[in-house]
Amino acid sequence: MKSQVIICAAIAAAMLLPGSFAAVASAQDRDRDRDQLKTQQQLKDQDKLQTKDQLKDKEQLKEQERTRERERVREHMQIERPERPERPERGGAARGR
Repeated sequence: MKSQVIICAAIAAAMLLPGSFAAVASAQDRDRDRDQLKTQQQLKDQDKLQTKDQLKDKEQLKEQERTRERERVREHMQIERPERPERPERGGAARGR
């Protein structure tokens, strides 16, 4: 009788043991997949931030170029347009009409 109990216990343990290994392995796979997804998401977020920074830098460069162009136009207008000579003051305010 003792030997039967021991054999039954050994058989039960043998039957449960592979199932527990499978459960541990699948949990490890889930953890690995979750970590992989986190890493991918972090890389995407980092790419988005870099893209935003690049767009911001491009916009700043465009604004600087617009400012330079405005300054060039102003300088060009000042050079092209000669200063007007001062007008002599008009004679009297009360001219006879």
